[in-house]
Amino acid sequence: MKLLITLAFIIFCVQTNSFGQVALPNKLLWEQINTSSIVDVNGKKAVVLKKNTAFIFISPECPLCKNYMLTLNELAKKYPQVNVVGVVPGKSYTLPDIRQFADDYKAVFDIYLDKNKTLTKVLKAKVTPEAIVIDERGNMRYKGLIDNWQAKLGVKRKVITDHYLDDVLNQINTPSYKYMETAPVGCLINDL
Repeated sequence: MKLLITLAFIIFCVQTNSFGQVALPNKLLWEQINTSSIVDVNGKKAVVLKKNTAFIFISPECPLCKNYMLTLNELAKKYPQVNVVGVVPGKSYTLPDIRQFADDYKAVFDIYLDKNKTLTKVLKAKVTPEAIVIDERGNMRYKGLIDNWQAKLGVKRKVITDHYLDDVLNQINTPSYKYMETAPVGCLINDL
């Protein structure tokens, strides 16, 4: 009997975590995102449309974020039907700093300042860069790495084999697509 219960438990665990996919988390209300106090680089309130949106938490000083700007620009161009949004959390940077960063890396997507980390807390972002994808219904569809180029902090792969964010954006409207999460690697979001 113990063996049977143990086997049933193992099968349950394997099924719920197969291929990095887990059960879809609670619905994320767009209202929580809309009431966050993020502003764009021109100092205006952000208007987040209720459409598929990839929030990418970035930092102008994080080397990984700088390295990923080309990839993020390519994804924003490849998926014009998806709202790609850069979010700079905390009070460490001013709007002119962020504007300069956007200009230096020729950002083709909107970048916002989340000065009070309201959106950061709602989405539970922990590092930069970190991708969080919300579908048009307000469900979180992905949270984690952009791809597997960064194996761990300070260790980069020569060949990228998993393009997590690209895959999610490509399949976001597929009804059978399940929530997926990877452990992001990057600079901790820790400013006051």
